Order: sequence, then C-alpha cells, then structure tokens
Amino acid sequence: MKYPAFNEYQAALQHPSRCLVPLGLQQCEAESDLWGLPRVRSGGFALTYKLTDGKSTYALRCFHRHVADRAERYASINRYIQKARVDYLEAIQYIPEGITIKGVHYPITFMKWVEGETLESYVIRHLDQPAALAKLAAQFFQMVLDLEHRKITHGDLSHQNIMVRDSKLVLVDYDGMNVPEMKQQQSCEIGNPHFQHPGRDETIFDLTTDRFSSIVIYLAIKALAIDSKFWFNYETGGEGLLFRRADFEHPWQSPLLQEMETIASLNRDVRQFRQMCLMDVRQVPRLEEFVNGLGLEFFDTVADAGNAEPERTIVLDAQKKYLFTPRLGEIVTVVGKIEEIFSGMSRDKVPHVFLNFGNWKLKCFTVVLWDEALNLLHDIGGDPLDYQDKWVSVTGLITSFKRRPQMIINTPFDIEILDEERVKQKIAASSPFWFVRKTSTVSTPVKKVAPKSPPIEQKQPVQNQTAVQPPLVQVVVENHTSSVDLDAQVANPLDLNTDVVGKINDLYKNVKTGTRAAKRKKKAQ
Repeated sequence: MKYPAFNEYQAALQHPSRCLVPLGLQQCEAESDLWGLPRVRSGGFALTYKLTDGKSTYALRCFHRHVADRAERYASINRYIQKARVDYLEAIQYIPEGITIKGVHYPITFMKWVEGETLESYVIRHLDQPAALAKLAAQFFQMVLDLEHRKITHGDLSHQNIMVRDSKLVLVDYDGMNVPEMKQQQSCEIGNPHFQHPGRDETIFDLTTDRFSSIVIYLAIKALAIDSKFWFNYETGGEGLLFRRADFEHPWQSPLLQEMETIASLNRDVRQFRQMCLMDVRQVPRLEEFVNGLGLEFFDTVADAGNAEPERTIVLDAQKKYLFTPRLGEIVTVVGKIEEIFSGMSRDKVPHVFLNFGNWKLKCFTVVLWDEALNLLHDIGGDPLDYQDKWVSVTGLITSFKRRPQMIINTPFDIEILDEERVKQKIAASSPFWFVRKTSTVSTPVKKVAPKSPPIEQKQPVQNQTAVQPPLVQVVVENHTSSVDLDAQVANPLDLNTDVVGKINDLYKNVKTGTRAAKRKKKAQ
C-alpha cells in the first residue's frame, strides 16, 4: 500500500475540515510553524501534528509506512490502556479511514496531546540540579517496574518518546508496544539504535524488549546526576541520551564508559553494562536486577564481541538536492559547515535564527532555531554565532520550503560540532549506499527521533551574516530496523525525475570545475 507523500499531508492538513473523517477533528486547526504551514512533530512510521479546537488538544499521527496488522495491534493497545488506567499512558484511537487524500482514505491515530517536554529537554534544563535528576531517575525506575509488573513493553524507549508532564513521566508513540492480549509474535520496529542492544531484531517481542533501553536511560540519568560534565563531553547531537550505538558494540573501547568507570559509584554499573552489551539480548536482566547488582555467575554465557554487527550508516551529499527528495518527512542527520548565520523576526514578531550551510541565494540546506530550541539556547547561555564556520552534525526531520531543503530542531543539542576529517570519514564510509533502496517489504534501516518542522524561505540577510565559500554538506541517515513498504510514494518538490536532476547537478559541478581550471591555466600563461 502506498501512502501519501509528506507534502500531500502538509497540504491536506491546512484544511482539517476537508480531509479528516472524525467529526471532532474536523472542527480543529493544526498548529502552524513560522510560515503558517502545519507544524510536523516527528518522523519514522508517522508524522505527528498538534490539533486544537480551542477547548481540547490532540496529537494526530498520519502514517507514511505500511504495517499490515496495524489495526489489530492498536485495537489491543487501546483496550489495555483504557482498562489499566495508568498515569503514564494515554488512550489512543485508531481510525482505519481517518483522513482523505485525493479521494483515497488512509489510517490515522489520535490521542490527547501530552503537554510537557521531552525527557531530553528536561535533562538539559536540569543539568545544574543533581537532586532533580536523581529524582527523575527514581521516577523512571518505578515506571519501568510497573511496566514489567503489568507485562507491557513500549518497544522504543528513548529520550524523545518519554515526556515529563507536571513532573511526572508519560510515554508517547505506541507503534511498537506489546500488551498481554496481543497475539503478534514479532515487533513492527526495533527502536532508536542508540538505545537498543546490538542483537535486537523484530523477533524480540516479549518482556525482554525494553530491558536494555531502560538500563541505558537509567544509567545515563544517574551519571548526569553525579556529574553534568558527561553531557558536555559526550552529548550525541540529539541521537541518544549520552550513549551511542558504538558504545554498545565496543564497550571496552568506549571513552564514555572508560570515564564513567573512574567514578566509584558508577564502577559496578559500568562493569555490568559492558557484559550486558556482549551477551545474548534475551538474557539482559531487568532494571531492578541491574540496580541491585548481579553476581559473576550471571555472566557465564557472555557472547563473543565480534558477534555484534555494526549499524550501517548512509551518508547523502546535501549539495545534490535530488538526494533529499526521497527522504522528505524522514529523520536524518546532516553534516556540514555552517557558513552564514542570520537572525530575523517573523511577521507576528517570532524571533528565529537561520544557520545556512552555504550561500542562502542558492537555496542551500538551512537549519532553523526558534521556539523551544532558541529559548533553551538562551537558557544555557549559548549564542548562535558560536556555530559560525563550524563543521557540525544536526539531526532532525527533513522538509523543503520553495525547493530549499531545511530542518527545524528541538534543542541546541541536536547540533553537534565535528571536525572536517570526521565529516569526510562518514562520507567515505557510506557513499556506496546512496542509491540503495530495496523495493519490497523487508527489514530496513529507519530512524526514530524527535519532532521537527519545516524552515522558511529567507529574505536577503542584512545583519549577522557572513558570506564564504559553499561548504561540503552531507546527510547521515542512521535508522532503526522496521518492516516497512519502501515502495511508498515520496514527495518531489522539483517535479523532475531523480536521474535528470542528478545529471543536471553533476553537469553543473563539472562545468564549474572546468571553468576554474581554464581560468587557472589562462592566468598561468
């Protein structure tokens, strides 16, 4: 089944009364971004929108990837949540024909909007309050205990799928959830790889599913409560919460774990965690067992470190705009050099900052900071100008506005400063996979992260802008495995065949290179 393209959902949700089937949602309006377009909050299996009718607020999820038994899964999930009535889960409705795009009905889910902030944002705001982080770790511990007791698994515990509402934790995004009455034997996704055991696959769909990710989150919060410097030394550019997948695949070589090991109150945890990374994923202990301490006999069946298969990373050249086209509405990581910075104000007096990865006139890739991200940057004493001429990695949802590939970020820590050599290494390692796209429903990399929204077309910058040479910019797509339909329709803002656009781009590059060579030759003569 082919689902609507990202731009088609964007166009339709400008008029909810015309496209949404549930009567209650027809009276709503979608939250707008800086430019009056529907603000999209996440990627992965679905795009999330915030709808309100003035009294109630809802989270609407529109799917762009196919799961054959999605209706059965959500029916089981909703029945269980309504029966359980726990504070950290919200009832969710699945509507098989909930939205109409070009005369065709597609499924949606909607639930009460969870007001609050993500776990990641909460942690950032409280880095200077160790007592608050210690309390957060204790709350998370109790929630995980209750999940185990109720025989529920979320399937994708991460810093973006856990919200803090009125100082209490709430889980969102139930696509991979497993409840007792569910008859499915496999998961439809395997979660954010920076929270998952290297050995996890779709067959891990039982009470062991959340155990590794719960330990990752608890250990990260505990370490930050002890010393906030871990965040500034090892923050992951929005991909994980302190840890990266490489820490799980090579736990004895991990600089983060090596430094954590030097702290007495973390030493035992690090030793246990390293062993867990190498053991069979089904033998990972419960969080309660990890916290209480495990005996040496527990680790008799440690697997060979060589069994962990490294995650395949795809790097796309962002200067070749046709490579962005099939990935609109997806969470990706862009790597490049920020060459221009522009501070502006929208018509309704909303401040924002544009980080341009090249010449803005040529519609280069742009990152936009506003709303939560800009406020948080000010709270931590940051300055957007600090990114000038820096090589960075930025993770978020790719959109386009007037043919400009763009991204809005949720926190300034979605941006990670790199060096040029690291960028070249990522490009070299992944360039062979630029055009690898399987055409059947199989397990394939797909990343889950944070809600983002599309940036704006810019007017001529007047201040805080410095022109430099066009940068080398790349996109890194680091995704988790899920069963999806890769034949799904994708948006093409250029309205041109991908091969045609590619040849035009390459021809322009060759002509430009040839012209420079001719000038150098003429000058030498």
